[in-house]
Amino acid sequence: MATVNLGRIKPVFRGAYNNSTAYVVDDIVTSSNETFIAIQAGSGNATSNASYWTKLAAKGADGSNGTDIGTVITTQGDILYRDGSGLQRLAAGTSGNALVTKGSGQNPVWESVGADFSPIFRAYMNANQGFSSNTTTRVNYSHESYDPDSVFNTSTQTFTVPSGKGGKYFIYVQVRKDSFSGNRGEVALKVVNGSELMVGELGNVSDSYSTIFTSGVVELTAGQELEVVFFHSDSGTRNLNGHSKSSFFGAYRLTD
Repeated sequence: MATVNLGRIKPVFRGAYNNSTAYVVDDIVTSSNETFIAIQAGSGNATSNASYWTKLAAKGADGSNGTDIGTVITTQGDILYRDGSGLQRLAAGTSGNALVTKGSGQNPVWESVGADFSPIFRAYMNANQGFSSNTTTRVNYSHESYDPDSVFNTSTQTFTVPSGKGGKYFIYVQVRKDSFSGNRGEVALKVVNGSELMVGELGNVSDSYSTIFTSGVVELTAGQELEVVFFHSDSGTRNLNGHSKSSFFGAYRLTD
């Protein structure tokens, strides 16, 4: 039976080009980060010689810091993103944080997931306070149960919305009357030197130690200063009960 020599029927990869190696047609080599295939047998012919080699794959332009991924991200956990000028590195965030987009034209950031309800505070009266009849007076919440963001001032008994923390707040206020005869009492949350935001009122109730409570969601802006005031129409000076469980003022932020 006759034998037919088909020769090489597929290319053979020969690794990096070597000037002393003899190459045959369809040998594939690499040189200067590019790939070439032999179109003519020979040795000592550089890959730049188009009579012997055809380029299969060309490399791209060399990058630099800001355009080359390898020089931008350097540490395990890095995230690559593009800002207004080029590629940038976002280092790994704190454990438990999530990658958050800030919208068009803004860079991504790491942030804690879920609502943190900050700022948050709770203040209370630590001693009885006297209130003159038919006079509106600020309630002396002189002590705190907690205030990690230092937003409540126990000297002025006011809560100030911190910078960047405007939004919707859940606020609650309570006072307890001490030895009233039963006439009207009213507690109000208001902006200092401004309007009332919430009001709780108790009419002519015979129980001299009754409690007045009010709460709700209020829209606040950064820099606003809030106070709680009390009014009664009982005769003479009457006291509110000073105790952490009976007369208190607190709030926490819900959302923007």
